Amino acid sequence: MPEVKIFRTHDFQALANKARQERRIIMLLVSQVDCAYCHMIKEEIIRPMILGGDFKNEILIREMFMDEGETVIDFQGMRREAADFAHGYGVFVTPTLLFLDPDGKELAEQMVGVNTMEMYYYYVDQSIRAALKKQAGQAA
Repeated sequence: MPEVKIFRTHDFQALANKARQERRIIMLLVSQVDCAYCHMIKEEIIRPMILGGDFKNEILIREMFMDEGETVIDFQGMRREAADFAHGYGVFVTPTLLFLDPDGKELAEQMVGVNTMEMYYYYVDQSIRAALKKQAGQAA
């Protein structure tokens, strides 16, 4: 498989502006450097999604590491510890997928951990579709 980059984000305010301008939602993978399941999801699910162009015009796929020492700029422009930012969404386990609107509000239920790898893409697909539907309803 060709090298496909999953962009890391540190600046959610800039990401929100991009999502708003492009009318897209954010699918955020919250991970940690030494997380084997995070690596597996990136290789088995997210990279093939990017390569295949799945939801290319509807979502921005980003990754955020919540390891110690990582900092981010939140949706309000405040610099925070990445772990504190993640904990604000109730994220304590990696991998967790968040489906966010440009204001940082959750549009679909979080996907926490990995239950069955075989079904994981199906659940991601369903969550994206639910988030897009909710986003469309908010815009109406």
